[in-house]
Amino acid sequence: MSREKHQAVSGGVNPAGLAPPAPDANDEYGQILQNRERIARLLRLFSSPRKRKGLRPEELLIFFAIGYLGIRISNCTVQLIPIGMVEVAALLGIPKESVRRKVMRLVELDYVITTPKGVFVKDVRVWCQMLGHAIV
Repeated sequence: MSREKHQAVSGGVNPAGLAPPAPDANDEYGQILQNRERIARLLRLFSSPRKRKGLRPEELLIFFAIGYLGIRISNCTVQLIPIGMVEVAALLGIPKESVRRKVMRLVELDYVITTPKGVFVKDVRVWCQMLGHAIV
């Protein structure tokens, strides 16, 4: 890369030769960088269940999706609605057969229950705790 393409960015050299962001963009980038801790928590969320509970990232996503689709609050009461695997597959954009296999694993790990009408989260508190770690 020629020397003309190197530009200083905040006292350093930008090896890609890109111009520094416009002043109004700095606020946007600053907000994104401040949210890096949220990203770190999300990444830890996807690695910690694997270590502690044997969940793989795709299984965790399916667990979240089942709760998202099947937990309702009505009149200050939590309602669990059985969800079809097709709905989970459509939400996540993954094949239904993959969802079915991962759901069977979640059943083995005692996270979800299947019925003839669909699948639902076994313990709402566990679902809420895991989700809380992801978004707090």
